[in-house]
Amino acid sequence: MSFEYKIVGIRGATSLSEDHPIALTENVLELWNEIMDKNDISRIISVIFSVTPDIKSLNPATILREKLDLNNVPFMCLEEASFNDSREKIIRVLIICESSTQNFVYLHEAKNLRTKKE
Repeated sequence: MSFEYKIVGIRGATSLSEDHPIALTENVLELWNEIMDKNDISRIISVIFSVTPDIKSLNPATILREKLDLNNVPFMCLEEASFNDSREKIIRVLIICESSTQNFVYLHEAKNLRTKKE
């Protein structure tokens, strides 16, 4: 069976109960592993993280560089704009990659950011 790989953006998000380096590391790695498990990614082009303004303890990109040795992947981390009724302690990721799939992953309180269309 042959798969067609194309360049796609795969979204994901998770939440924290507290801004602490251990919690941040656990949740970012959990999100990354879920995205990798649910997608057929052949090559990562770049990764963009965004965090809400209340997350300051650690850069999510640093976690992936150090824990998964992804030193050849271009990363960027941005602070989310703050709006009325914005959720707190949310980490979002956009993975630009070559993949035959495009399955988004939302974990913990971030599940409420998107509703699935049936």
